[in-house]
Amino acid sequence: MRFELLRPVLGIAALGVVVVGAARTLWPFLDPILWAMILGSATWPAYRRLRAWFGGREGLAAATMTAILVLVVVVPVFFLSLSLVREVQPTVERMQKWADGGALEMPDWVKNVPGLEGQVKPWMERMTDPRTREAWIRGTLLPAERLMRWSRNILRVAGVALLTVFALFFVYRDGEKAAREVGLLLDKIAGGQGKELLRAVRETVRAVFFGWLLTAAAQGVVSMIGYWICGLGSPVLLGVATGLAAVIPFGVGLVWIPAVASLALAGEWGKAVFLTVWSLGFVGLIDNFLRPLFISGPSKIPFVIVFFGVMGGLLVYGLLGLVLGPCFLAILLALWRQWSGTLVAASGPEAQT
Repeated sequence: MRFELLRPVLGIAALGVVVVGAARTLWPFLDPILWAMILGSATWPAYRRLRAWFGGREGLAAATMTAILVLVVVVPVFFLSLSLVREVQPTVERMQKWADGGALEMPDWVKNVPGLEGQVKPWMERMTDPRTREAWIRGTLLPAERLMRWSRNILRVAGVALLTVFALFFVYRDGEKAAREVGLLLDKIAGGQGKELLRAVRETVRAVFFGWLLTAAAQGVVSMIGYWICGLGSPVLLGVATGLAAVIPFGVGLVWIPAVASLALAGEWGKAVFLTVWSLGFVGLIDNFLRPLFISGPSKIPFVIVFFGVMGGLLVYGLLGLVLGPCFLAILLALWRQWSGTLVAASGPEAQT
């Protein structure tokens, strides 16, 4: 009798041990697994068309789709990272020398701008104190130094990329079956709403991937071309900064407007006008057309949910949070809609009018 009472407890304890052991085993590979799931979910419609074109041969279609993504995403990102490291390192070294230097000298172009010298001079006097200057510059150098350390560890970066590609193949080949099984499990947990929750996650991933990440990447690349044409130093670094700023609405202006100002102050008025037109025209065109198309498309996810999910996820979870944050909020929104719909239905026709 006692054994019969203990059997459920022992079963739950054994299941907990297995789940914890499996989680600890997979934890070192969490990043590549999640990136593979994100890439697979975002590009799933293209994979389905490719699979149909191959006559339903899932293995061949999965291998082909994985190879396409490697050529389109992984290889360009790898070489872009190498170029970024080459440009970041001299910039960091110059800033460190500036931090260790003596008194600051007023640039000639500042003296030529009416009223600007009086605004800049008090700040330069405060920056003469080495401790004040070091404290101010530390916040600027820290992200760049982290980027350099991350990029120099090329073996780790290459390992994560290879594991992501490896996992991506199986996401394509076995993802449909796994999604059905997860949907059935969620149906048991969420009262028959498993498919609705999966749909919310899938549409959120696509909205974020195309509406935010891909749009920001496109803006960064187009801006990089403009900076290179204008002959600005470190065009890759400026392009990456523009892409990161593009995650924020109207954030690209935080990068290209100072770049235009520097060209104008240097007397390069033609290049300044060109970069202004390039940024407002080509870069702005991407933001004004592509982002609303993906975010306000078939996924009925409010823009504010995606925005705060991206910002909060980035702060809490890092780069993966760009997708994880909106997904968590989308699941919560789906549960809220289910709950509110149940309340309306239970309240009768009066609540629906």
